[in-house]
Amino acid sequence: MEGVSNVLMHAFLFVSLYFEVFLLIAFLERHVDAKDIVPKKITRYPSVAVIVPCFNEERTIAATIRSLLALQYPKSKLEIILVDDGSTDGSASILQRFANRYSHVRFIQKENGGKHSAMNTAFNTTTAELIGCLDADSFVAPDALMEIVRHFENSSVAAVTPAIVVESADNPLRLIQRAEYSLSIFIRRAFALVDGVFITPGPFSFFRRSAILSVGSWKKAYNTEDLEMGLRLQKAGMRIENAPTARVATTTPATLRLLYKQRVRWTYGFLKNAFIYREMFGNPRYGALGLVILPTATLSIFAALYFAGYFIWSTAVWLLQKLVEVQVVGISVGVPRFELFYVNTQSLIFIVWMLIAITLALIFIGKTLTNERRLSWDIPLYLALYGFLAPLWLAGALVRATISRDASWR
Repeated sequence: MEGVSNVLMHAFLFVSLYFEVFLLIAFLERHVDAKDIVPKKITRYPSVAVIVPCFNEERTIAATIRSLLALQYPKSKLEIILVDDGSTDGSASILQRFANRYSHVRFIQKENGGKHSAMNTAFNTTTAELIGCLDADSFVAPDALMEIVRHFENSSVAAVTPAIVVESADNPLRLIQRAEYSLSIFIRRAFALVDGVFITPGPFSFFRRSAILSVGSWKKAYNTEDLEMGLRLQKAGMRIENAPTARVATTTPATLRLLYKQRVRWTYGFLKNAFIYREMFGNPRYGALGLVILPTATLSIFAALYFAGYFIWSTAVWLLQKLVEVQVVGISVGVPRFELFYVNTQSLIFIVWMLIAITLALIFIGKTLTNERRLSWDIPLYLALYGFLAPLWLAGALVRATISRDASWR
């Protein structure tokens, strides 16, 4: 049993290390060249529609709309479509007020049907060449749209994703998420460099209208329509780019309960959609996405749960041994001494330290891409606590996926 456990531990750690090194090499090899390919200036301003689905977001929606109104883009080419998806608070009146005041802002009110239905309703009312989405609790930088549109100068690009940062890291949990989002910025950029982006996140992802007409409109997709749309575009052989200079700040969960609920939905949606698109896994037709990214993303869920279980078991065994030791010889008090001879040099420990070092490097790169402060408390908090938090929602999502219980949006 110990031998099997040791083999599994080495295998999971090796795959994790391989994946991080793969992404780092891809980034170092291609990032600079990819930047040079994207035009510095826009030669033609395509018509753009930004859809803002809203359900009970009266606390943040006004600031979200103001950030869109401040976008540096020709107003004659920009329309903002505000969709009230059956809100029961004061959201609708706020949306209506902005629509009455600004000529390029439109307001649509409909019965509650979910984000995918709000997107489809608005999509059917516009003829814009580029269609974007902005969650009602997110806020865009003034130049974000210009940075996105630059990538569409390449006619082969079907969709472009932004760089998403935490809007306010005002407690330890949000600090942890800030480091996590910095890591995600790097990962999304590295995925794009190997044509492996499979999520088009709600905060300010954009699509070419012709691409949506080709693959079909948004689906509910277990409340992860942004992930399903990304997989659908990739399956159709379409290209999804990333604009790391298009900065979008999003409001993140402030409590563990809310974070757990959000991440269960994300992970559950990934598992369910991964099953639907299972033919892409291990399929060389989809390049790095099929051969490396999707299989590793799935394996990482089980690896994280295994690591958590192994840690709990090892800790329990250690505590039991200490309890027996105390009962036999009593409590011994002494000054601990460090001796180089007793330093653990096992391969597992070496791999773990390598993983930590590379993870730090990836977070630093992510922060550099968005000009964030690189040295702050979010990194040590992330390294110390994230490994204990993530297994909670991974286990919850796996259980729900197994019993086919849907994960709620709220």
